Amino acid sequence: MKKLILNLVAVSIISICQGCSSDKNAAIIEETDSSEIDIIETPNVLEETSNDTIVNQTKLFWLYLHHEEIPNALIETEAPRRDLIVMNAWFHEYVQKFKSVNPDIKTLVYKDLSSTRSYAVENGTDNAYLPTGIGFEYANSNYPEWFLVDENNNRLEYTGYTDHWQMDIGNTAYQQLWADQVVDELVANDWDGVLMDNAIYTLDTYHENIFPKNYESNEDFQLAYKSMLTTINTRLKVDNKIGIANITNTRLHPDVWESHMQHLDGALDEWWLVFGNGNYLSDYTEGFIPQINEVVVNESKNKITLVQPHTSTNDNQGFYYAFASYWLVNDGSTYFSEQEVTDAYNEPSPWRDEYTWNFGVATGNFTQLENGLYQREFSRALVLVNASDTGSVQLDLDTPYLNEVGEEVSSIVVNALSGTVLRKISEQ
Repeated sequence: MKKLILNLVAVSIISICQGCSSDKNAAIIEETDSSEIDIIETPNVLEETSNDTIVNQTKLFWLYLHHEEIPNALIETEAPRRDLIVMNAWFHEYVQKFKSVNPDIKTLVYKDLSSTRSYAVENGTDNAYLPTGIGFEYANSNYPEWFLVDENNNRLEYTGYTDHWQMDIGNTAYQQLWADQVVDELVANDWDGVLMDNAIYTLDTYHENIFPKNYESNEDFQLAYKSMLTTINTRLKVDNKIGIANITNTRLHPDVWESHMQHLDGALDEWWLVFGNGNYLSDYTEGFIPQINEVVVNESKNKITLVQPHTSTNDNQGFYYAFASYWLVNDGSTYFSEQEVTDAYNEPSPWRDEYTWNFGVATGNFTQLENGLYQREFSRALVLVNASDTGSVQLDLDTPYLNEVGEEVSSIVVNALSGTVLRKISEQ
């Protein structure tokens, strides 16, 4: 899984072996003098929909990528709470365990698109259940040309991830075998689909400034991935299986998200708006709007988006910034999960009372009130996000609401890089 790498001036993706540097938003935010605006609702629309019976709650996903067994008691607790779970292939027996508790949960198997793993070999034989589509020993013995190499013909290994060997995803024979083997496994073990990690789009991802032979540009590389996703999507559809890919950070590369999504049922954005305590994505050219528009694109086509902010339980500002932003754009196909520690895909994300809140019917899409300030109205709630990295805004509400801690409010202050979720009193 990819880490988010940011610097103070430009934003770029580098090898995942390095820790996250500070974003330009990571500094402590100092509030400026607040401005004041009024929220003018549309009472007629809200009145018509306020009595709706639709339950519109947060959808949650769980990335479980460790090797330890999942206790039955944890499945009993978490299966009803989660709408989608991703697990490694060797945990296929959990598919039915989760479905027996929650028949509607989507179960996806983890597979890396871009590598094969030499650690998944025992006594010269590939493991029966792999984290990849192609076994290392099989490829090494039969198709060494499938390994991606640098200009000196050295195989490319993921920096910081020992025994992860990058493969030539543009090779059509590799594409087809990957697709056939993975989909056969989905069918045999009753998975609903596959999460394809590392649908990458820059030549030196995982090995900074070392470039693969035979690819001249990032655009060529992206076309190769598009070709592979096309092959996989065609095979998935034969057996009515779901294909979701990790295409994190495409906000930095215009049109890549939309291009890849033509051949996917959904996508994961592993670093969504919040990159750690106090480090939040603000409203600039490659920032807030490009990232939430990923969800808008997918929702318009009923495609899945998995959004993962890197919040912690003691970072309320970060949580509500991401949570309110989720509700700015979620129309039912978007799934949310907090992740505090990079790549620590073990325990389920913390459970919060906010996940039980019923937002009701959205009265429209999100709108911009002023620079950096966005709102969306629901029949049972009002969400606001201030994505500006400076300044707070005073809002006078035309009717009282309950704030996040259950207090009745008729005005609020939305600080810089923060969000708020207000609930209609009549619906509590």
